[in-house]
Amino acid sequence: MIRISRRRRLNLQEYQNIIIGGSIHEGMIQRSVFKFCENNLEVLLQKQVGLFVCCMDSDANEQELIQRAFPEKLVDNALASGFFGGELNIKKMNLLQKIMTRKAARLQKEPDIDFQKILDFAQKIQEL
Repeated sequence: MIRISRRRRLNLQEYQNIIIGGSIHEGMIQRSVFKFCENNLEVLLQKQVGLFVCCMDSDANEQELIQRAFPEKLVDNALASGFFGGELNIKKMNLLQKIMTRKAARLQKEPDIDFQKILDFAQKIQEL
């Protein structure tokens, strides 16, 4: 497992299967994840790729989030994609994020992680 935001260079040629994912904040995935996919798109299109997102909004359109999070060609080429739910981590939020979260009345202490979707995604990847 490699944290994209902390790696400048990565040789993707040595991998056959690649799983890329991140969390959704205000409708968008982290910029580092999207840029990584854009910058390595040609190589990623030659690999077996799985994509996933995590998000607290259980009413969100899962496919739409995936479409916005990753380059279109990569989504079309992906062998598996998943939406795994999420959790709000107050300790990692800045003051503005905390205020917005409370104001929107979305503050939940319990994670809303869909473990069955994670297992289904893993099973699909394992079958490749």
